[in-house]
Amino acid sequence: MIMIKSFAFTSPASVPAGSTVEVMNMDSEAHTVTANSGGAFNVTIPPGKTVTFTAPSKPGTYAYHCAYHSNMHGTLRVS
Repeated sequence: MIMIKSFAFTSPASVPAGSTVEVMNMDSEAHTVTANSGGAFNVTIPPGKTVTFTAPSKPGTYAYHCAYHSNMHGTLRVS
């Protein structure tokens, strides 16, 4: 699960390729989890909600950001 709290991401150590990834937004504003390149994933998480997306099928390290808040960055490791 990717957690969003206080305008910061906390990512799991790694996720299996093609698995379902949960994203929980504990903030009072909406955020996105948007892959920096390649369009691997892009989800919007409303405040106080949890959404899911499918991890990329190709193992690797995927940098991501919040499209709404330019200071928010994270990395998803897919194994």
